[in-house]
Amino acid sequence: MQRKPPSFWKRCRYRLEAAALESLAVVLPLLSRKAMVRVANALGWLAYLVLSKERRVALTNLDIAFGEGKSAQEKERIACASFQNFARAFLGLFWGQRLNRDTLDKLVVLDTGILERYREINSRGKSILFITLHYGDWELLGLATAYYGIPMIVVAEQTRNPHVERVFGRLRGHSGNRSIQQRFAVVKLFKALKRGGCAAMLIDLNAPQGRGGIWLDFFGMPVFNNSAAAALALHTGAVIVGSVAYPLPDGRVQLAYGPEIPFTPTGNHMNDLRSISQSCLSYCEQVIRERPEYWMWFYKRWKFRPSEERGDFPYYSIYFKKLRLPRAHSSNPPHSTIVPQQMGP
Repeated sequence: MQRKPPSFWKRCRYRLEAAALESLAVVLPLLSRKAMVRVANALGWLAYLVLSKERRVALTNLDIAFGEGKSAQEKERIACASFQNFARAFLGLFWGQRLNRDTLDKLVVLDTGILERYREINSRGKSILFITLHYGDWELLGLATAYYGIPMIVVAEQTRNPHVERVFGRLRGHSGNRSIQQRFAVVKLFKALKRGGCAAMLIDLNAPQGRGGIWLDFFGMPVFNNSAAAALALHTGAVIVGSVAYPLPDGRVQLAYGPEIPFTPTGNHMNDLRSISQSCLSYCEQVIRERPEYWMWFYKRWKFRPSEERGDFPYYSIYFKKLRLPRAHSSNPPHSTIVPQQMGP
């Protein structure tokens, strides 16, 4: 079913949004990296103060994740730092047009031996699926990986504004990556991985309704998560590799590749899908627990709940009958009644 064409005023708004982003793409590369970071930190701090709804979501999520394990003051510090980190990653994507191998070597800390291992694996025709999350400088992670000799297909989140999608696609492709829209991702990723290519996916988002998803455990609560990474690995034999860009106190960024997420297919597709997906999400949770201020806490991560009663779910959660758990929730949630999309050539 095709979307209704946008109205005249909406088309004007879309073009204004794209023009604003194009202006950022011109102005931000004129700044030094330190100046860009200072601007981003200021904007993130201001956003934390002004965006009361997002701030409430962030603090609520921190309550779910850490309970009484962290004080209210510590949670406020983490939430504010989370806004600032997002601003740094966002503006850093526009500033990233200044990157080349020379500037990259000064900006990042990298164990080249680890990356060389994956480069060698890929050279033997083995496909690699890098999984990551909205943590640290995830945009720099994508740009840098391509600069270091592993260009990837990157799945971009779909927006209603095609002009904005083109801007982000160009910026993310600056180092050699190819950005594809979410609605076309499954088949293109399958074909690329079958040919021995590399791909990258952000896996810490809610699964869209009706497009397949699976109930997983995240900080002790069920989340309706996308299972595409596990499905692609099962159907293509790709190696799943965790990857993160950790901000360092001196302003540089440490790129970490690994660990590999091991899996052995058992023949039970749904159990395998759930097991691999849970391992991937548990890796994300471990990363977040170590330095929680670098994750996107203002995202409505527990947006869906599997029962009409809210229980321990946050105020913003909503119930959809089709997404209910087929049996009572336990520490290892069963898969949802929606079967993830099947892969095909």
